[in-house]
Parts: sequence; structure tokens; C-alpha cells
Amino acid sequence: MKFSRHTKALAKNIVENCTECGRCMPNCPFLQAYCQSPKQLFQKFLDDGDIDPEIPYSCLLCSHCTRVCPQQLKLDEAFYSMRKDLIKNSRKRPLKSLKGVYFHQRFSYCSLFTTVNKGHAKPKKAANKEESAK
Repeated sequence: MKFSRHTKALAKNIVENCTECGRCMPNCPFLQAYCQSPKQLFQKFLDDGDIDPEIPYSCLLCSHCTRVCPQQLKLDEAFYSMRKDLIKNSRKRPLKSLKGVYFHQRFSYCSLFTTVNKGHAKPKKAANKEESAK
């Protein structure tokens, strides 16, 4: 898998500047599940030149890590960049578990969405006022 220079630069910045203080770890189930420290995770990515697609897609992109990091490292930005590279290079959904989401978004016939999309929906309060005025 080829990753962009941007993704590699983000990873390198994390490896070079992470002090392994651990502030990002306690409130992040994702980091707790996949690494001992972000530095270790991104060093492995740089050494291997690849990553299990499940890893960047497991990050919630909530930015908690950046908010608590004394170095203001943007792990979420790095994982998002990895996601973009994975999609760009493989031209397909990287995880089978996303298939249902894709199908629903593409083929949903839910009357709420089709009505709203056609511009025929009225807010519930407005519809009730019109009926009571009749």
C-alpha cells in the first residue's frame, strides 16, 4: 500500500515529538486497544510502510488526544489521512463492516429521507397548525 507524503510526514512528526507522557491514553479506548503509546504505533507504521486498515478506522477522530497532548500532536489528522490514502489506493471500502452503511446511504427508501430530499417536508409544528386551522 502506498501512503502519501503528507501521511508519512504526519506520522514522522508524531514519532519525533511524542514524549510518551501518556495523557492521551486513559480516555481513549482506541489507543488502549492498539498500542502502548502513539509513538510506538506510528513508528511501526513508518518501519513497515503499511498499517492494518482496521487501525485508522477504529479512531473516532474526536480530537481528545490533540486537546490533552502537551505537544499538540494531531493523531486524528494522521489517522484521517491514512483513511483517505487507503480509499484512494484500493478504490474500495476498506472494511467489510462499512458495507451496510454504504448500502443504506446509497439505496435507502426511508420516506423521511425521500420526502426531505424532494423538499416536500414540513416541520411537524407547521403541519399541525395548518390542520387545526382547517
